[in-house]
Amino acid sequence: MTSFDVKTFYSMSDIDATAWDQLSGQSPFQSHQWYTFGERVMADCPPVYLLIYDNNSLVARASFWLVRNEPLPKMPIPVRWLVKTLLKRWPLLICRSPMANASGIIMENGMQSEAILDRISKAAIAEASKRNVSIVLFDFLDNSETQGWPSNFVTLKMPSPGTILKNRWQNLEHYLADGNKKDRQHYKRSLREADKLGIRLTQHKSISDIDSALALIRKVEHRYSSSPNPWLSNMLENIEMIDGIWLEAHIDQKLVGCGLIVNDNNVQMTTALGLADNVPYVYFLLIYASLESAFMRKIELLRWGTGAYEVKQRLGFELEQNNNSVRAGTNQLTRFLSRIAA
Repeated sequence: MTSFDVKTFYSMSDIDATAWDQLSGQSPFQSHQWYTFGERVMADCPPVYLLIYDNNSLVARASFWLVRNEPLPKMPIPVRWLVKTLLKRWPLLICRSPMANASGIIMENGMQSEAILDRISKAAIAEASKRNVSIVLFDFLDNSETQGWPSNFVTLKMPSPGTILKNRWQNLEHYLADGNKKDRQHYKRSLREADKLGIRLTQHKSISDIDSALALIRKVEHRYSSSPNPWLSNMLENIEMIDGIWLEAHIDQKLVGCGLIVNDNNVQMTTALGLADNVPYVYFLLIYASLESAFMRKIELLRWGTGAYEVKQRLGFELEQNNNSVRAGTNQLTRFLSRIAA
């Protein structure tokens, strides 16, 4: 049986970027640059990187964050308050790519190995015991990645999958022509009506008024009963560290819509959507701007996150299949709660 060597790091600055990116291959939001950005954004969540070597060759890794302020799903207010209080005392150790709704596990050639999972899980539990962690969590796993875990881990399917679109179009005109007449008419009408309202869409490499943008984004979170993203402000403040495009919609000098487009390993993610109340057509202008950006840059895959499934399905998006997680409690109570949740 192969004997793997596990090395633990606590900063991307201590990890060789070439070896990291070589293992990442073309996996999106897994580059050394993206994780360096993640460390800056999630500054209140100390990272733990477990790198797995076979004869001094890097063959796998798992990237964790010590999280005390994880956004929680919808639940009764007293329960939410109790959970938030407990997490401050007994945090989560979560394996994921930062700010990307993607797994933090990468293995050579994409092949999942039970032996490697065993080493990763044992090392993670050991790290958790040092930090008073309540639960070790691996999320954003596809169906095949839920297999082969040690018996102390339980599987849980997350209720809201993300959405993806595989790019097969040369440009926006080609995309519209490939659809139906009703959608083409809707696109043209949206442009005409937005123009009548004086809505102007611009693109930027940085954000001049983060407070106004955050106010619009929080409106959208509240509208859909989503927990506020605690790292959003840091993300917007540091988009110059990554390949990002900031979209703004204005009427005169008033910001009425915004969104962030980020790219890593030729996959584009649209996030941080903000919309003013009672201003129509802004959402569709942001949608089409995101599509046009992807087509112009020959992006292979678009990711648009959760929610608004009917609209996204009409635009050709499909559900992602990575809404699985595995978790293990670190004590008798959290092991029991993990099994109840599953």
